[in-house]
Amino acid sequence: MASDSYDRLGDASVSANTREVPVPQKAVNLELVKQGGEVYWGVREKDGAVVASQLYDPIQNDPGVRFLTSTVIDDDSRQLPVPDAVSDHWNEEAGGVSVSGGDRLEFVTSDELAADEQLLVLPDWQVEAVLGDE
Repeated sequence: MASDSYDRLGDASVSANTREVPVPQKAVNLELVKQGGEVYWGVREKDGAVVASQLYDPIQNDPGVRFLTSTVIDDDSRQLPVPDAVSDHWNEEAGGVSVSGGDRLEFVTSDELAADEQLLVLPDWQVEAVLGDE
């Protein structure tokens, strides 16, 4: 069971054509990410969850997080590209192709994550394992 209290910000489907996913408005309103801003991606070692943030330093400086890559949110449509490094990580975790066009991703934060302007981006198959009984 998870020890942190999580706030689900929303979920959205990955586009089959562009491999982009719309960022929930709540994530923008909470200033966890910004339209037109860079998003830094990392992986938490404790559970394999993907962390996304508009701040590089908290990901880079956290010994429990491995930095993967960065992308930019579209300024007009809030579309966030899912980079190859993130897809590759999910495929390794699941033991095969795990996220493809039409699959849903859940955006989640907590007080601890939000303090560093971070959120988790979780495929459906990973939600229960990371969030526990929430």
